[in-house]
Amino acid sequence: MQETIFKLGGDNMESKKICVTDVSYAFYRSREGGYRLNKVNRSNNGLTLILAGELEINFGTHTVTAHPGNIILQRMGDTYSLHAPNPDGVEFIVISYLADPLDTLFELLPERIFYTEHASRYRSSFEACARIYAARGVCHESLLCAIVQEILCNVIRESYPSGLSREKTPVEYAKQYMDEFFSNDLSSENIAAVVGLSPSYLRSLFKKSEGESPIRYLNRIRIERAKEMLASNMFHLDEIAEACGFQNVYYFSRVFKQFTGVSPGKY
Repeated sequence: MQETIFKLGGDNMESKKICVTDVSYAFYRSREGGYRLNKVNRSNNGLTLILAGELEINFGTHTVTAHPGNIILQRMGDTYSLHAPNPDGVEFIVISYLADPLDTLFELLPERIFYTEHASRYRSSFEACARIYAARGVCHESLLCAIVQEILCNVIRESYPSGLSREKTPVEYAKQYMDEFFSNDLSSENIAAVVGLSPSYLRSLFKKSEGESPIRYLNRIRIERAKEMLASNMFHLDEIAEACGFQNVYYFSRVFKQFTGVSPGKY
């Protein structure tokens, strides 16, 4: 298996190399609503793509919720628990793998969860892994390693838009992430996980740099977008709330009034 070389942030950035050395399994999983898995310890690294429903993952220090198209990035040694809060349950594909060197891989990957705008591309790769693992044909080990390495490569490249490098501060990285994905269902835990910090530490850095919390910055972006949509007179309030990342119209209206002094209907 050849190593993959990642060159980030332009020609002056140091090259990074990783190699997927083993894929121990790749298969579909379906769990009913209310399913819980008590804390377990991972012996390998894991990639879990959510196909339908939601999956809550508690890593001890924080909890993240993964939705369809999201990829959970689990690390060797992680202690975690799972919960399927959706009554309809959850469906996902899980892959267990090893890679070398781990320090370089963990430096490049997002902390615990990956949000993508190219879910279909990743789904095809995950499904290919599940099929190959089930068939156990000739050279299936090499094929699995190659596909998982491609998945990791795409995750890393998409996590560094426009040559983003670690020279950016965590606050700058968090701002860029919120600017791009404000319409997603984001929480302080999600945002902190993406930049590799605890929610409390990121909040402290953010307030020192920007004078407000990450969530207030996120809501400010959302409200600016909502103003544009309201001005067009083309959308209902529920459509605007959904497009701007608010869970419902009532929460949207409350936040809108906090920022503007008036309700959306009177804006």
